[in-house]
Formats: sequence, structure tokens, C-alpha cells
Amino acid sequence: MENLCRQLGVCTVVPAEWHWLMAAVVPLLVISLVAIPVANVLRRTGRSRWWTVLGFVPGLNLIALWVFAFSRWPTLDQPSS
Repeated sequence: MENLCRQLGVCTVVPAEWHWLMAAVVPLLVISLVAIPVANVLRRTGRSRWWTVLGFVPGLNLIALWVFAFSRWPTLDQPSS
């Protein structure tokens, strides 16, 4: 871990006492980088943003994807303005 820290150059930026924080911050960053665009796409298609939560549950994410892909999209039924 120390070698990787030196290669990436984060050892000098983040104090050693805070390295445990990386285990909490990095997953939250990845989740937010994925969840925000997915929620916006779902909103544009007329779905609830709560479908995004299913994307992070193993197994249910595949079922949700299939349901989402093969169901009617409410916004396609509406005339565009």
C-alpha cells in the first residue's frame, strides 16, 4: 500500500492518519458518478429516480435493467412539444 501511495503521489497530499478515509470517500465518489447520470436518464424517460437504487443491488440490477428495457416508456407515448 505504501508503494502505491508513493506512485500515485497522494502520500504528500493526504496525511497518513487520514488514509482510512479513502476507503469511505472513493466508493461514495464512484456511486455519485454513476447514480447522478442514471437518475437523470430515468427522470427523462418518465421513471422514478428510485430505480437507481436497484442498480447497486447485485442480481436485482439485472432484473431492473430487463424490466426497464422491455417496458413501455411513458415519454415516448407523449407528443413532443
